[in-house]
Amino acid sequence: MTTANAFGFGILGTGMIANVVATALQAAPSARLAAVASRSHANAETFAGNYAGSRPIEGLDALLAESEVEAVYVAIPTAHKEAAALAAIAAGKHVLVDKPFVDAASVERMASAAAEAGLVFMDATHFVHHPRRDRLRAEVPERVGRPQAAHTVFYTGLADRSNIRFDPALEPMGALGDLGWYCMRAIVEYLRPEGDLIEARAAGNRDPETGALTHCSGLLAWEGGQTATFGSGFQTNAMADLVSLYGEKGVLLLDDFVMNWTNSFARQDPEVRTGFTQRTSDANPKTFAFVETPSQTPQQVLMVEHFRELAESGNQEARAAYARASYQTQSYLDAAWAALT
Repeated sequence: MTTANAFGFGILGTGMIANVVATALQAAPSARLAAVASRSHANAETFAGNYAGSRPIEGLDALLAESEVEAVYVAIPTAHKEAAALAAIAAGKHVLVDKPFVDAASVERMASAAAEAGLVFMDATHFVHHPRRDRLRAEVPERVGRPQAAHTVFYTGLADRSNIRFDPALEPMGALGDLGWYCMRAIVEYLRPEGDLIEARAAGNRDPETGALTHCSGLLAWEGGQTATFGSGFQTNAMADLVSLYGEKGVLLLDDFVMNWTNSFARQDPEVRTGFTQRTSDANPKTFAFVETPSQTPQQVLMVEHFRELAESGNQEARAAYARASYQTQSYLDAAWAALT
C-alpha cells in the first residue's frame, strides 16, 4: 500500500515498458505515479485512466512544472532520451531513464549533470535489483574463482515492423541496443572485467525492409585476459535469456537472468524457483548445485524502491556506482556497434 508521503514520479511516454513501471509504482509502498505525459493529451489521458491517482499531462514542459513530480521516468525512444533527461535534471527532477542510450558519451553527460545538481541518474535495468545479483556476486570467489569468461544471450521474437525497434532513426542499434544491453550488463555485473577493453568483434543481420539490426553476435576481450561472447536478436520464436560464467573452480548458469521465471513482469510461475546453478567437474544434471535466491517483491518494484532510497539518502557513492555501471554497459555496446558497422 502506498504511504501518505510517497515519492512522486512522473512518466514520460506511454508505451509498453511505461506501463510496466507504472504498475511497479502502484506496488511500491514508498512511491506513487503522480502524472504521465505524452505529446498527445489523448494518449496520456488513456494511460492515466489505468492508474488511479495519476494525472494526464501534455508534453514534457508541463510535466516538469508539476510540483508533485519529484522524479521522471523517461520511457521514450532512444534518440530523444538525453534531451528529455537533461531537461528534467535542469528542472530539479531525479531521472530514471529507460535503456539503451545513443552512446556512452550521452550517459556521461546525463550522469554528470545529475551529480552536479545533487540528483539521481539511474538506468532502468530491472534484474540488477533482484537479490540474486548480490548473492551470485558474493559466491563467485568460492564457486567460480576468478571469472575467466562469460557467455550471455537474449533472444526473443518480434516481427511487427511498425514497432519502433524497427526504426533506426529512433532506435539506432536495433536488437543490439534493445536486447544486447542486457548481455553487456550481465558482463558488467558478473564477469566484472579487469582492465581496458582491447578487442571487439561483431556480426549481425538487418531487416531488408527497414534496415534495422535484427540480430547481433560477437566477442569482447579485456587486457586482464577475460573474454565474453554474446548474442541478441528478434528472430527467435522463443525467449532465451541466458548467462554462463566460467572459472577454474566451476561454472555458474542462469537461464532466466533478465526476467526470472518466478516473479517478473513477463513471467509469473511460483513453481519455478529463482536462483542459479553451479556445475563442477563432470557432474551431471542430477548433481548440479542449485542456489535459490527468492524474492517476494518483483525486481521492477525493487528498482523503484532502490531509486527512491538513492534520491532520499543522498548516498553519492551508491549513485556513482549505478552511473558507472550504466557507462560501462553502454561503452561495451558502443564497441560492438563499431565493430559491426
